[in-house]
Amino acid sequence: MTPLIPRRPAAALLVWLAVVSGTAAAAPAGGDPGASRRPSTAAGDVLSPLAEAARPLRTVEPTGPLDDLRPFGEAVGDAVVVGVGEAAHGSHDFVTFRHRVLRYLVEEKGFRSFVLEANWSAGLRLDDHLLTGRGDPARIMSEEFRDAFLLLHGQEYLDMIRWMRAYNVAHPDDPLRFAGNDNGYAGPELYDRVVDHVRRAHPDLLPAVTDLYEGLRPARPVDAWMRAVVAEPLDERRARAERTGRVLELLRAREPAGTDEDHAWAVRHATVIDQVARLYAFDLTDPAAVSRAMVHRDTVMAENTLWWHRHTGHRLVLGGHNSHLYTSTSTPTLPLAQGTVLRRRLGDGYLAVGLSFDRGAVHATAQGLQNPTDGDVGRVEVEPAAPGSVEHLLDRVGHRNWYADLRTAPPAARALLDVTLPKREIGTDYPPPGDRVNLLRSADLVVHLHEIRPSRRLAREAAEPRPPAPETSTGLLPVLAEAARPLRTVEPTGPLDDLRPLGEAVGDALLVGVGQAVHGSRDFLTLQHRVLRYLVEEKGFRSFVLEAPWSAGLRIDDHLLTGRGDPARIMAEEFQNAYLFMRTREVLDLIRWMRAYNVAHPDDPLRFAGNDSSYAGPELYDRVVDHVRRAHPDLLPDVTGLYEGLRPARPAGEHMVAAFEEPLAVRREKAERAGRVLELLRTREPAGTDQDHALAVRNAEIVHQVARQNAFDYDDPADEREALAYRDTVMTENTLWWLRQTGTRAVLAAHNGHVYLKGYDPDYPVIQGGLLRRALGDAYRVVGLAFGHGSFHATDKGVSDPRDEDVKVFRSGPVAAGSVEQTLDRVSHRDWYLDLRTAPTAVRAWLDVPRPKREIGTHWPRDPDRVALLRSADVVVHLHEIRPSRLLPHA
Repeated sequence: MTPLIPRRPAAALLVWLAVVSGTAAAAPAGGDPGASRRPSTAAGDVLSPLAEAARPLRTVEPTGPLDDLRPFGEAVGDAVVVGVGEAAHGSHDFVTFRHRVLRYLVEEKGFRSFVLEANWSAGLRLDDHLLTGRGDPARIMSEEFRDAFLLLHGQEYLDMIRWMRAYNVAHPDDPLRFAGNDNGYAGPELYDRVVDHVRRAHPDLLPAVTDLYEGLRPARPVDAWMRAVVAEPLDERRARAERTGRVLELLRAREPAGTDEDHAWAVRHATVIDQVARLYAFDLTDPAAVSRAMVHRDTVMAENTLWWHRHTGHRLVLGGHNSHLYTSTSTPTLPLAQGTVLRRRLGDGYLAVGLSFDRGAVHATAQGLQNPTDGDVGRVEVEPAAPGSVEHLLDRVGHRNWYADLRTAPPAARALLDVTLPKREIGTDYPPPGDRVNLLRSADLVVHLHEIRPSRRLAREAAEPRPPAPETSTGLLPVLAEAARPLRTVEPTGPLDDLRPLGEAVGDALLVGVGQAVHGSRDFLTLQHRVLRYLVEEKGFRSFVLEAPWSAGLRIDDHLLTGRGDPARIMAEEFQNAYLFMRTREVLDLIRWMRAYNVAHPDDPLRFAGNDSSYAGPELYDRVVDHVRRAHPDLLPDVTGLYEGLRPARPAGEHMVAAFEEPLAVRREKAERAGRVLELLRTREPAGTDQDHALAVRNAEIVHQVARQNAFDYDDPADEREALAYRDTVMTENTLWWLRQTGTRAVLAAHNGHVYLKGYDPDYPVIQGGLLRRALGDAYRVVGLAFGHGSFHATDKGVSDPRDEDVKVFRSGPVAAGSVEQTLDRVSHRDWYLDLRTAPTAVRAWLDVPRPKREIGTHWPRDPDRVALLRSADVVVHLHEIRPSRLLPHA
């Protein structure tokens, strides 16, 4: 470690952070660069036991076969934390080797997390990217890896993060995670997350917490903040730590409100904020206090690593400098290393892997440099190791790059390494004073590289201004919270009294559109079920209309009325391709509840309809032809001839794909034939009941709608826009027909983008909700949905004909700054709703401005759309967290 500078005591901490406590430099330079690494005969006799234990490394690069790491995997055994060190921060080879080990342990040993000697807040941002794809990892690294952490800003780490993200895209149900465990900086996101949790779960604490955090949330870039905080007087830094500690005490004293997950995260974020404040509260003019500060740093790094392991349940790779990962400290100026704490807490569950090298080049700064910047970093040549050093000994084993399990090495090899010798431990500056290491007592495995190269530094992007702290309890939020109505649950069972204000908002409406902010969410589907149940039991609603094929609706409606058919099989056969997100346990539960209601109320049954136009099942053709056969037999030859080849003869998903693959001329010819059947039926007077004729015409209408939907030229942007407008137009027509035909009040369930009164996508010029408002006026009411964060089912962006295997679980990550959800999620209720028509003026004014809002269909990621919620919905429902729907198997 760089010696303290008494005239600048505060800056000494930054030197310590930058250099890495206990990291030190070269043993005296020496040796002959051209000499063979093969030992002399006498030396060979001494080294042969170590050579016997050594396993050659094919490469340090992360790509390619991994079979040379199998003995490494055997050495890992059942360890849950594997610390893989580095003998210099600014090396390409140490980082790529760690990446290679991570890849091996992920693919072969079930490891799922990587914890880095970096700030907790940086880790959270990168973890969010891994889980959701949100954000640019290069920009996150550019903004976070500064000052003491600037040598992490390299291509090697970026490549590793991109590999982890690619792994998650391929394995969405079993993702890799990323954490930082260091405590040199706590980003503004941590303060915001703590305050937001308090606002939702413990609103009575909000004034105290916001007051205690006042002025502490960073408002400048990482490096500028770190320079400023150490320049503050000691009493101010101690007062800061006292305040952060009080917040932590307040949170720890409360039982979880909401899920344990929310509370655990909030307490951890508050803990890290306090850790950082306490690090800067030591008196750096006192050598004893400096020693305690070093112990504090490594102790909390160990605590953060252990918390991550316990909280995620993951086995993890821990990346850091050797001096932090060794089980025995390598320097008297670092009395307690993180590795020592981990060994005490985990026993053999912690495995320490020490790194070594003989010669090469690294990136570093000049010795003792305070507050390093990118311009201070240069290439440093490191001469071959001097005789008498650890590296000189290891480099004489007969492999260029190799590793060995010291625990199972021959006794003679263990004795050879059970000696304290000089060893290079280079931090961020060069040359530092030398460390002395007893390798046998410091590491379980040793990896030795003959020559290393400098890291590939990334260009630094200009730091974007960090978003200011969200509005506090003054202003909009108290007014919004007062007007909001809490939701007891989204589950459809149990009491419904919390929905009475919703019933008042519905009033005399004939049709209530209940949206979704993403198709693949369990919670939106169960909420639609709960609203339906309330409106059936309390307001006399009797129909449910779903954004699904008309033929699917007819088959399910028949089941509701007669009990015929298995609804799970109907859903499996009908809900394919774009509709597979409706083939869920939640929709099946809704249908079964509706059937049970009908059994109990046979004279006043519930009905079910689909209103969409992408598929017309074979039943529709059969029903039209059967009606013609009975009522208009003279038309039968014409109708059967016109329908020739149109009736689906393969499963729904295959039929939908095949229909679009046909030439445009063929699709248009089919639409023309379907239209001719419709014209023939419309020209005939009803023969039999009006009901039979009306339903036959409607079924023929649907067949034509689907054929017409397929007949647009989707390669022509203008025609594609027309196709989208056509779809919502016919969905509207089908819904209105159902209302007229059945005389029922109905719930319309669809994506927000179809039930809203005003569209947000310029490619969707006409939307169903706007057309319904024109047709029904206030008899159509809209309930828009929003959420704070959570998981859902979707496909990767660009999947046009999804299959079951394309569907993955995605995580949304936190809300975007300035978004609708950012404000809605800070209301003091976990889940709640609001009648926008009667909301306070300030709330209506705020919601009357287009703002970013998540409107996720079947693909992810998707950038937020801009939605003026006041103009789009009559009621908004906000859920704090959502879960993925429970998909049912394919037919």
